[in-house]
Amino acid sequence: MKNILIISQNAVGNQTIQDILCDYNVCIHEYFNPADLTTDTAMLIVDSSLLESSRELIKQCNCNHLKIPSILLSTDSIDNIRLITQATGFSDFLKAPLQPSTTLSKLKTHINLAEMVRSFDTKVTVPDTHENDLLAAQDAAILCLAAVARVRDHSTGNHILRTQHYVKALAEHLRYHPDYAHELDNDETIEVFYKTASLHDIGKVGIPDAILQKPGKLDSDEYEIMKRHPVHGYNAIRTAEHLLARELKGKAASFIKIAQQVTLSHHEKWDGSGYPQGLKNNEIPIVARLMAVADVYDAIISKRPYKKALEHYTASSIIQKGRGSFFDPNVVDAFLDLEDTFDKISYILEDYFPSKSDFSPHSCDELMF
Repeated sequence: MKNILIISQNAVGNQTIQDILCDYNVCIHEYFNPADLTTDTAMLIVDSSLLESSRELIKQCNCNHLKIPSILLSTDSIDNIRLITQATGFSDFLKAPLQPSTTLSKLKTHINLAEMVRSFDTKVTVPDTHENDLLAAQDAAILCLAAVARVRDHSTGNHILRTQHYVKALAEHLRYHPDYAHELDNDETIEVFYKTASLHDIGKVGIPDAILQKPGKLDSDEYEIMKRHPVHGYNAIRTAEHLLARELKGKAASFIKIAQQVTLSHHEKWDGSGYPQGLKNNEIPIVARLMAVADVYDAIISKRPYKKALEHYTASSIIQKGRGSFFDPNVVDAFLDLEDTFDKISYILEDYFPSKSDFSPHSCDELMF
């Protein structure tokens, strides 16, 4: 059970957040003692009423040997909380009234990112067991397959990492929504969403280089060929399934099913105008609906050969405009609740895993239209 330290003098707010964080080991102090912050602390939450006295504390959280994510908790209305969060070095913020979906998604996202960064910095190793070795080999194989497509697309592993974390954050948020709880009811399913998200564009290995690497907008014929990549990706995973010497069951069967869904359907649109099948509304698998928002967001904020990366707020505006036409309205609402977290994901991953080459040379229009 992960440890979360809360510094707050707000008894009502403390009870609310403690109820939400029932699966964590929560320790609440009215005042900060430097000895309370240790390498076992997974997250720090500070009430906004103690903002001024917490500045040194946040510096300590951000130091190299700790890197503990921190959340500014506002139980009262504060103007410009977003700017205050950025200026004071907090990882993110929460505003009252606290919703379990937003609160838990933000906390899990930042804890996962911090663990990944610490592992990268210190080269942490997991216990040397057969199960861990097998899981590591499986993860490496998945990322190798994903990287093949991204390299041919003039992209980077950073895109893979970012979209994985976007999808996971959205899934964590929507697991509390009644329309999604049936599929997102456990951590294992969300972890499969996270892992299979990296495979969404593997079908691009079947697209000719003259089209895939064209430095500009595709003409209509080229675009029709590009639109085949979801089917290529789906067929690749179907072929792998058929080549296996035994019938898949349990976790393996779930992984293959969700991988097929995300590769085939991530360009479907809520109103039925997408491709390759023209699915609409709830006909589109949930993982593909999440991937659609994650992919478009990342395309907009990423650098391309003929344009600079656009600002987060531009991406947010475009996604809002696509609510109910291109994108599942509930997924867009989840994105808007988490948009500052999306921005932070891109910032952290770019800082630790900088993009060394341009993203796909094609325009956002080819993702959206």
